[in-house]
This record gives sequence, structure tokens and C-alpha cells, in this order.
Amino acid sequence: MTSTDPSVDVLVLVASAGGLGAISAVLRTLPADPPVAIVVAQHLGGHGSALVDILGRRVDVPVRWAADGDVLVRGEVRVAPPRSVLEVLPDGALSVSPLRKPYEPLDILLSSLADSFANRVAAVVLSGMGRDGAVGAKAVRDAGGIVLAQSPDSAEHAGMPAAAIAAGATDLVVDLYDIGPLLLDVVRGGVRPRDSGDRSAAALFDLPGEVAALLRTIDWYRTTLGPVATWPAVLVSTLRTALECPVGLCVLWGPDQLQFYNDAYRQIMGDRHPAGLGQSNRECWPEVWHLNQPRYARVMNGEAVALKDALYPITRDGVLRDCWFDLTFSPIRRDDRRVEGVLATVIETTTEVLSRRRLTTLDALAVAVGGAETSSAALERTLRALAAHDADIPFSVGYVVDRARTRVDLVGAVGTPPGGPLAPHTLNLDADRPPWPIDQVVSGGSPVRLNDLGSRFRGAVVGRLGRHPETALVCPLGGIDDDRPIGVLVLGLNPSLPEDSIYLDFLHLVAAHTGAALTEAAIRERQQGRIDQLAELDRVRSEFLSNISDEFRTPLTLLLAPLEELSSPDVDLPEPQRVAVEAAQRNARRLLTMVESLLDFSQIEAGRIEGRLEPTDLARLTTEVADAFRGAIERAGIQFTVDCPTLPTPVAVDTTMWEKIVANLLSNALKFTFEGEIRLGLRELPHHVELSVEDSGVGIPEDQLANIFQRFHRVLGVRARTHEGAGIGLALVDELVRQHNGRVRVQSTEGKGSRFTVWIPTRRAAGARPTTEHKSRHPVAGALAEIAGFWGVAPTVPRTPDVPVGPGLGADGHRARVLVVDDNSDMRSYLSRLLSAFWDVDLAGDGDQALDRVRQRPPDLVLADVMTPNVDGLRLFRQLRAESVLRGVPMILLSARAGEQAAIDGLAAGASDFLSKPFAGRELVARVAAQLQLAQVRSDADRRFRALIEASFDVVYRMNPDWTELRALDGRGFIADADEPTSTWLDTYVRPEDQPLVLAAIERAVTSRGVFELEHNVVRADGTLGRTLSRAVPLFADDGEIVEWVGTAVDLTA
Repeated sequence: MTSTDPSVDVLVLVASAGGLGAISAVLRTLPADPPVAIVVAQHLGGHGSALVDILGRRVDVPVRWAADGDVLVRGEVRVAPPRSVLEVLPDGALSVSPLRKPYEPLDILLSSLADSFANRVAAVVLSGMGRDGAVGAKAVRDAGGIVLAQSPDSAEHAGMPAAAIAAGATDLVVDLYDIGPLLLDVVRGGVRPRDSGDRSAAALFDLPGEVAALLRTIDWYRTTLGPVATWPAVLVSTLRTALECPVGLCVLWGPDQLQFYNDAYRQIMGDRHPAGLGQSNRECWPEVWHLNQPRYARVMNGEAVALKDALYPITRDGVLRDCWFDLTFSPIRRDDRRVEGVLATVIETTTEVLSRRRLTTLDALAVAVGGAETSSAALERTLRALAAHDADIPFSVGYVVDRARTRVDLVGAVGTPPGGPLAPHTLNLDADRPPWPIDQVVSGGSPVRLNDLGSRFRGAVVGRLGRHPETALVCPLGGIDDDRPIGVLVLGLNPSLPEDSIYLDFLHLVAAHTGAALTEAAIRERQQGRIDQLAELDRVRSEFLSNISDEFRTPLTLLLAPLEELSSPDVDLPEPQRVAVEAAQRNARRLLTMVESLLDFSQIEAGRIEGRLEPTDLARLTTEVADAFRGAIERAGIQFTVDCPTLPTPVAVDTTMWEKIVANLLSNALKFTFEGEIRLGLRELPHHVELSVEDSGVGIPEDQLANIFQRFHRVLGVRARTHEGAGIGLALVDELVRQHNGRVRVQSTEGKGSRFTVWIPTRRAAGARPTTEHKSRHPVAGALAEIAGFWGVAPTVPRTPDVPVGPGLGADGHRARVLVVDDNSDMRSYLSRLLSAFWDVDLAGDGDQALDRVRQRPPDLVLADVMTPNVDGLRLFRQLRAESVLRGVPMILLSARAGEQAAIDGLAAGASDFLSKPFAGRELVARVAAQLQLAQVRSDADRRFRALIEASFDVVYRMNPDWTELRALDGRGFIADADEPTSTWLDTYVRPEDQPLVLAAIERAVTSRGVFELEHNVVRADGTLGRTLSRAVPLFADDGEIVEWVGTAVDLTA
């Protein structure tokens, strides 16, 4: 295949810690115009928000952040944003949503690609810690896609590749720099499969360097080699070459292997120099002669020998140390080809070997402890890793601190038996002579080095070689509560290694890695405990919902059955009773639909819902569900187009779930569409069936799109036919679509409409026929359509006969007019029937209608539901209170939310009273009557106050019953007027030093319910101090309660 005919459509690279370099390395090997779309996802750390800029500077391919609604483009890279979940939909569009714990974003991305593109995906798992990506990679491979994993040895962090390999999710495991070339073959359709005259010593050794100078001083006549002039030419030439070489060379001559070496080799000799110069190699290096003798013999027989990182235990500074060398032993031949000596090239690699070995140990620790659920498990995994890499640490012992912090308990031991002298099962922190200084480490929080193990543990042996322990480092581990250690790790030092700073740094790193793992595990353990608690609460809640939903069915059945009988045409009921029965039956069915939705959610959360997938004529089923909504949609004046051509073969779906998916999408479209068209379409794709529901409604704000499928999420502040609903319809659609391994997406432009698209994989069998019995009734769709049919129904007031004057009316016989505001037509009808027996009733279906009617003809009282479309009840009351003409109209708020806070919110918005549903009709009538009577009293008081003002030249004022609010004041130029109610009147008109006198007189008057009279100082309108005589009398209601105080104030200022 060519680059224009790729074998895959999408290439996805996933990584975590250490992944930036790996991602860059792979992308750099690809051409500037790769024949596939590329997706990159990484657990973003410090470089998080700069990842796109960094990659853009490093690679030639265009790199951009993935955005919700974007479409994958061949030859471009899309990068998953930080702290988000990226999914790829079947049409190549991107879905970006906030990351919610405990979800794994890499698994979710890879699984979505597997579901959407199947075998047209190539995935690469790169460096990273943890296991995220393993499940998703397995899904890609199971779907027929190709999965490559970076070899753990070439990864900075091997956790993610190792997890994918262990899960059986990989096709190939390759080194980092082999991945790019291999991908070129993969995306193009192939897979790439898977080193002479007289001489003198002065003349011979006339070379720079310490060793050459020393060789010039030796009296060679007294050695077995004799004078330099007699040495073979090959020895002379070899020595001169060796002395001038910067690499460590040693010449071993003759049967005794007399040794000559250069300055570089002199460093290896250590304190054996200068005695070793010219000495027999066997005498110089007796401890390694057993290693050298057979190798020299091979060379003397004409064979060259090469060794890489060869272990030589040699004595340095009087101690036997493990050292490693790269060695080559080459034969030195005379002219007749006889071998007379050995040329040894020696490069010490001890530092490199130890570094590699220790890095391997640290890597193994990182892999081993990843994902440990408890601190004990993390420490146990650490000890297992140290057992497999015990060359640097021949023995180790791990303890965890108990919750009471009085002792430590053994978790495990390596290189020494658990329960033995070096590893007691339990150590009390207050023990007198403990084997290890645990108390000092735990309380001090710092490591303690012990060099007296030989005397502490006489006769004990440790490790695989059975050596006597000499030195150990006792280290504190982790800490989450005030950084107090939660464990202790004893690390035994290898006596064959130098105890230098590098070695000690390594031991501290081991302890730090282990401590971090313990801390992480302890935090995870705490979090898991909280998660378990939340899961248990969630389980109990789900079980409760399931049980209560089941329990609801019996009373609902007993409600629906008699209501159905009563609504039969055979039953002769008066028209008002029939209307009431139909409303009760309609709302009982609505309650049943809500119970069914809650039960669906509880079963999904509990993992108990399993779809019965059966071959189905999906076009027919979809059309029948649409027909159930046609009447409601067309009555609303909206064009309804259904385009569901018959599909070639049946599609395996759960018919009940599919009915709920289609019905909820159509119900949502009707709820937010007021004009134009709703279109429902169904079509077949190569691997999916696509359902689309498109409307010309109000649309969804852009900042709400990411949350539209979250349960109980409701978009506030947009025009709707009703505010009814719990916000679970679209969330249920998403859950039911995922039960079919499908995906749903929403596209919307505010003010222009929305489009919901559902993709279901086509699980078809050759020759399959629909096996489900055709159902002519669709109860879910019917119930939702019935509810939708009553949205936006024009409110009407039933005719009632003239009745006598009702409670709360004026003495002139005028029937008060009550405005009822509710978006539920059944509730409007009920309230109208209830109240029209006493008062005239006007109806409004939403807040906008209510405002228009109030401004055209102010009512005597407003009764409104909190949740009404467009302008809710709270906003409606605030707007009415802001208009001076309507400020005195009493307002009662109805709410389905019970509790103190709901009442406070209503009263704060300006409600005169608050009533929570359900309520008794008699109680509502009594409250309406009480508010109308209070309004009448206030009206009468206002008329009397105005009359008093007109009849007097003095200051006139009105106070509420407890004098906390001045309702009105006409100052007559003497003091400042008060046109609006105010609670700060005392500070406005009376100086602080005079206020106690005034307050005392008020208290006497309120207590005695008699006349208030007081001469006192007052602040005049120009700010100067005046004097007044104030007198006020209480006004009483029919029940004897004080309604307000009316008074006058005379200017006594001299």
C-alpha cells in the first residue's frame, strides 16, 4: 500500500511520566504529511498547558489542542487538554469533557477509538507510571487494531508499557527509536518483523609519565630479563606503544608473566605500585589468579580473549572489593610467530556497572510498588523487588508503624529469616535494648547508620553468599499525618562495595522511593476508604431507589386501575368530575414514567441492567415511537419530519431501551422548540446505525454543552415550554446508548437549535430476521408524548356561576382577582377550579405572560409556582416588587421544594406567603383570603393616612407594629420626607445620644398598646437640630392585632 492508501485511519500515542521525550522521538520520525490523523494523550504534569507549544517546536506535523466538536484531520496532531477526557466519535468528531475521578482518561480514549474505528486504529503505549491505557489498548487489539508498546528497558518509566504487555494488549514490543520506522510500515499497510644496534633503558623509556620515569631508574642487569639491550625487539616495541597509550595497558612477558604497565593502568594498581612493576602477575594479584590463569593460558596458545564487565574481587586498602573491568588479552608474538607474552587492555567499569545495576533496582522498585492499595502491600512489594535485586543490598527488613504508634510490625525480610535476630515480628517503640533503633528513627524522622552489626548480631549470616553483616542503614518511610513516619526500612550494606557517597545516596533513594510508595498507598488507602464509604452510600441509595421504585408500583397500580375504570366512556360522570379524573390519571402515568426512569438509573448504577439485544426492524420501531409524538408536535405548530428508510438487515438492540432513547430525545426537542421544525433521521453507516434528532429551537449555551449528559443537570436561563422534569432524560439517553457500546453527541448553536446524534454498532448476523414480537403499544413513548402534549397549552379559566362575596373582599362587594402562574396545565386547571368559587381567576403559563397581564391589569393577588419557564417565580416577584404600582400586591409562592431555605428564598424575593407542595386546598384558600384581607386593611390604612396628611399641617408618619420600619413620612419641610419604607429611620431623625429616650417611649407604647407621646430632639431637613412633640396611635385589625401606628409631630423649635 502507498502513503495515500493507509491501512489505518488514526494513530494514537498515549503516555504519562517521562512520555514527552518518547512522544517527540516518535513524531520526529514521521513525515511532515503523515497519511493518518494523529491523537496524543498524556497525563500532563509540569509541562501541561505548554505541551502543544513544545511539540510544535520539535516536530514538523501541525499540532493543536483537541476541542469539543473538532474533527480529526489526516496529517495533523490533536492533543488531549489537561484534566479532561477525550473521546473520538465514529464520524471522527472529538468529545472533550472534564475529568471525573476515578475514571482513567487513556483507557476511555482508546476504548472510544476501538468502538468507533475498530481495525482502523494503530495505538502506541509509551513511557509512564501506573496502568492507565492497558484496558483501552486491549480493546483496540480486540477490535482488530494494531498496538505497539515501548520496551520497558527503553522507557524512562516502565509501568504503562509493562501493564499493556501483561494484559496481552500488544502486537509488538520494540525499543523507542525503532517505533517510528515501524509505524511508517504499519500505516502504509505492512508490518516490519519482529559486532639493530645497542639500546639503553634511558633511551627505551625516554617518554613522559610517572611509570616511564620509574622504568628508567631500574637496574635491569639485576633482573631476570637482563639489560635492556638484550630484550627482544617485539617486547621493546610493545612497551613503547603501551607507555604512550592513554588507555590502561599491561604487558605480561615470559612464562612468569612479568608485568609492565602504563600510567593509566597505574591507577588500577593502587598501593601495589611501584612494587608491582616488573613483578610476576601471580604474585601481584594472588586473589584473582584463579580467574587470570586459564585466560592467560588461552592467550599463550594463540587465542585472543575479550571480556565485558568482568567481575574481579580485588583487595583495595586492605579490603576485598567487587570491581568490574572491560578486558582484552592479546598474544605478543616473536618474528617466528611464537607467543612470548600477553598484552592486556584494562578499563575499569565499576562505576558504570554499579550505576546501571542501581538504576535497574530503582526502576524495579518503581514498577513493583505502583498501584499498591495499602502501605503494607507497598512495603511487601518493595521487599520482593529488593529480593530480586540484592547485589547492592544483601539483606533488608521492613516494618510498618501501628495505628497507636506504640510498636512496629514486621512486613517482610530479605536475606535473613523473618522472626530471626535481625527481623523480629514485633518491636515496641519503648523497648530498652531493641535490635534496631526504631524509636529513634520514628521519633526523629532521620536515617540512622549502624557500623556494629558484627557485635550486635554475633554469628549471624545474611544474603545469598552467607556473609556476616557489618553495616546497615535504618530509614524512616513516608508520612501523611504531620509527616510522621508510617514505616521503617533496614537496608544492609554489601561489605564488598565501597561505602562512598554514591552508595549511600543510592540507599537513600531506595528509602525515598519506598517512603513515597508507602505515602501514596496510605493516601490511596484513605481515599479508597472514602470511596468505599461513598460506594456503600451509593449502593444503599441505588438499592433504596430500586426498592422504593418497586414499592411505588403497587400504589400506582391501585391509583391507575380505578382511574382507568372511571375514565371509561361507560361511566357516566359529570363533566367537572371527568376532567378531574383525567387529570389525576394523566399525572399518575407521569409519576409512573418518573419512577421507571429512577429505576433504570438505579439498575445501571448497580450494574444490574442488561440489555436484551435482539434483531429488530429499527426503522419501523423508530417510526412508531415518532408517531406517538406527532400529535403533540404538530399541535404546537411545529413541522415534524421523519426520515427512517427501511434498513437492509435487522439491527440488534434492546427495544425498550431504544424506545426510551428516541422518546427522550424527541421530548427534549419539543420542550425547547417554539417554531420551525423537528427532524428525526435514521441511516446506516459501514459499521454503525446513526439516529439524529435535530430542532430549530433555542439551542444550548456553549458553556453548558460539556455537562449536558450529566444526570440531574439542567440548563437554566433558557426559554422552555416547561420547567418540569428532574434533569435525567438526556443522562438516561447517554447511559442507555453506552449499554449498546454506542456513543451520543450533541451539537448546538444558541438561538439556532440543536442536533443530537446517536451511533449504535451494527451487530448483524447473515440472514437474521426480527425475532421480537411486534408491539403496537409503546408505553414509555406514549407517556412522554402525553406529558409533552400539555406543554404550552393556552391557559383557560373554567366558567363558574356567580357566587356571593368571598373571604378577603372589600365591603363594596368587589370580587378580588387572583392571577395564577403555573406551567403545568393540570395544576392551572386545579387552582382555577379551587379559587374561582371565591374570586375571579386569571391564568398565565409562564413568567412572561404573567408580567404582561399584571401590567395590563394589576390583580389583587398573584399566586405563582417557583419553577416557571422563561421568568421563574422568584424573578417574577422581584420584578413586580420593583415597580411602585405593583409593590403592594400580595404574592404567594408555591414550590415543590419543602424546607426552611426554600421558604427563606421565597420571602427574600418578595413573597407575602409561601406554601410547599403538596398542600390542602382549604389551606390555600385560607391563605389567599388572609392575604387579601391584609391587603384590604393596608389599603384602608393608606387612605386614612392620606386623609390625615391633607387635613394637617404637622409632620405625619406611619410605623409598622413594632416600630422597626418607618412606612411613610411627610416632613412638611421640617424634617426630611420618607417616600419608601426604611428600617434606618431612627439614625436618620434622632441623634445617638437621644435614641435611648425615644426607644424607651416606644417600648412603653408597644407594651401597653396605648398612645405614644414624647417631646424630644430631632434632626431637621437642613441637618440642624430641632425640637418636636411626637404623638402616635395604634390601628387595630378585626382580630385585635396592631396593624400599624399613625402619628403626627409638631415643630417646637424656638
